[in-house]
Amino acid sequence: MIRIQNLKKCYGTKEALKGISFEIRRGEVLALLGHNGAGKTTTLRVIATLSDPTEGSVEHPQDFKSMLGFLPDEPFLFDYLTGREMLHFMASLYRIPRAEVPLRAQHYLELFELARQADQLINTYSRGMRRKISLIGSLLHDPVYWLLDEPTESLDPVAIKNLKDLIASRKADNRAILISTHQLALAEAICDRLIILNQGSIVFEGPVSNLDAPLEVLYLTVSSKSIADCGLKKPKWQSEIRNSQS
Repeated sequence: MIRIQNLKKCYGTKEALKGISFEIRRGEVLALLGHNGAGKTTTLRVIATLSDPTEGSVEHPQDFKSMLGFLPDEPFLFDYLTGREMLHFMASLYRIPRAEVPLRAQHYLELFELARQADQLINTYSRGMRRKISLIGSLLHDPVYWLLDEPTESLDPVAIKNLKDLIASRKADNRAILISTHQLALAEAICDRLIILNQGSIVFEGPVSNLDAPLEVLYLTVSSKSIADCGLKKPKWQSEIRNSQS
């Protein structure tokens, strides 16, 4: 289990996280939801030890880095490697035995329908293909803790379905999965618990099974105002055009 306690993160005078606390448990899928700038990516980066907290703590298991698989929001890939070469390089960072790497890589390349393009240079890949390579790289060492920042971004429907099945499979194998996403339907379908962040604070935490209203309604209630509540009106120029045509 990973325990986050009173986590604060500041960038200069901006307080990105304001003392949040929660746990990441094995055998569970946890979703982080929130608007752009709510603190989701910052939370993931601190948990992944890529950024130091300003205050508070993250209690990791022993040898956590070897147990971690992390998909960042903006993956870094070497454009002049092929997809397969990139995966072999990533495998070497985790010290996976060389003899095992081709089979592991091929398994996921086929799962995400990228086997035919695996020997093409990454600079020829679409955004979705690059995302798939990054996803596969985060899985090669069979991580216990899998942190995913917007994992479905740019993926095609078949890849999203396969990713959802993979997440369910890893949960069944007692892995811990933390997902940051804007896709409320995805969170509601595959996650056990939800955390909603708003301006660096947790405004909701609870199990999906206990929701007594659609997640969209809950999200709008706790994190922002709905369009109706904002009193949104048609732009003035629309009324002017309509009046000039009458």
